[in-house]
Amino acid sequence: MGLLRKKLAVLDLTHGGIPIAKKLAALGNDVSGVDVYGTVDPALLGELEEKYGIRCSKAPLPVSEFDLLVAPVHLDSAYSMLEEARAAGKTILSHHEIVGKILKKNPWLSGTKIVEVTGVKAKTSTASLLADMLSRRFKVVLHTSRGLEVWDNGFHSSIYRGLSITPGSILTAVEKSLEAGVEPDLKPEFFIFEISIGGTGTADFGILTTLSPDYGIANNTALASDAKLQLILNAKPGSVLLINSGAEKALEAAKKTQAEVLTFKDPFLAEAHANISETGRTPDFVLETEKASGISEVSGSTLRFLSRGKEIFSASLSPGYSSSAYRTAFVAASAAALELGVEVKDVVSVLEEFRGLSGRMQEKELNGIALIDNSNSGMDILSAEKALEYALLKKKDEKKRSVILVLGEEASQVCEGLPPASVQKFVEKSGTKCGQIILVGERMQEVTAKNASYAGSIQEGLSKAVELAGTEDIILSSVKCFR
Repeated sequence: MGLLRKKLAVLDLTHGGIPIAKKLAALGNDVSGVDVYGTVDPALLGELEEKYGIRCSKAPLPVSEFDLLVAPVHLDSAYSMLEEARAAGKTILSHHEIVGKILKKNPWLSGTKIVEVTGVKAKTSTASLLADMLSRRFKVVLHTSRGLEVWDNGFHSSIYRGLSITPGSILTAVEKSLEAGVEPDLKPEFFIFEISIGGTGTADFGILTTLSPDYGIANNTALASDAKLQLILNAKPGSVLLINSGAEKALEAAKKTQAEVLTFKDPFLAEAHANISETGRTPDFVLETEKASGISEVSGSTLRFLSRGKEIFSASLSPGYSSSAYRTAFVAASAAALELGVEVKDVVSVLEEFRGLSGRMQEKELNGIALIDNSNSGMDILSAEKALEYALLKKKDEKKRSVILVLGEEASQVCEGLPPASVQKFVEKSGTKCGQIILVGERMQEVTAKNASYAGSIQEGLSKAVELAGTEDIILSSVKCFR
């Protein structure tokens, strides 16, 4: 279906719908935007109507007025406009699908390869490591939850901050790259997009990091894992897909694709312990780790990378962060980089120089006190558990006194928030292993523990932790927040 002179309704202006509506209007369509959650500032809705000709409504609109609807995969399937559209046989495109159609119409992207990274865990770290590796040979623009960056020869500079990783934000990322002076004759050879819950169908190289732990979307009427399969089901012929060998649902879907399918073994997540005979193939890429005798994971380790059964390289990791938190990213980024033409020596160099990403199990100091920073938008209770395990290991190795845990959420809308019930179970199970727990966010007031206090923000939580801690303690920050 073409995108010219159509009557379209774009549902959900909160999660990436606004840039989609703007682009569709610019392509000559009659566009209406529906603020299904009622969270968009009325002044912004007015601007969309006056400046872009986009009719906006906070209430559902009659479906009979439109040729097709555009809705995010996470919208409740019982939303009235969706129910009416299905009953009337109207076409409903996901935000991912419509963004793909728009990108295909952008002549500036001609000749630039697109990499899309989706999954539950390790998206940001995989995309960031791959950008560093590719930049040793190519010019790269990277869009992740950390921001929009240009990478060149191992160095990066920020173009723009504040974008989400919804599919609609890809349109803004491309636009901001042009505005920032990434001129046509200097345009990047690669765009790498971290993208939530699926793919747009425009990727030359798609990476699926993990499908677990799975979770419900669309008011628990669908699974996130099924939505993420868009990366595979929408893959264009001739493209390449790199899939976690433990994601059996994805491998089953990939049997029908016209893309080339490669797999990597990630033995560090529960989903990856699949029997090879069940998936029907041996992984193309495998990562193994070796630890020197008597040296714990806190002090780093050595990686061995195998491609199709043959060892390609080994790399000695630097200390100062939890290498186990990055193993999925190490194998996925290395495999992708090698397939995309990066030399082995450059892949090894990036891995050995890596010191962790801010907010992702990175070790720092705060007022002279050891800090493990695990606060980011993708942080969940499983990540908090692993972070505490690492902190307790570090405490034992370095003979520290106690761990002071800062835990919670700075904004409940960040990627589904952090459920207070999950936090309550966590503190009941592991809270006594911490000297003090500082719970961050309004919803964490529901959580009770003997050694707990409360803070309104991550900054307030860290300030309280510094007051409580001494140089013999470790502060562990695990707060779900935008960074």
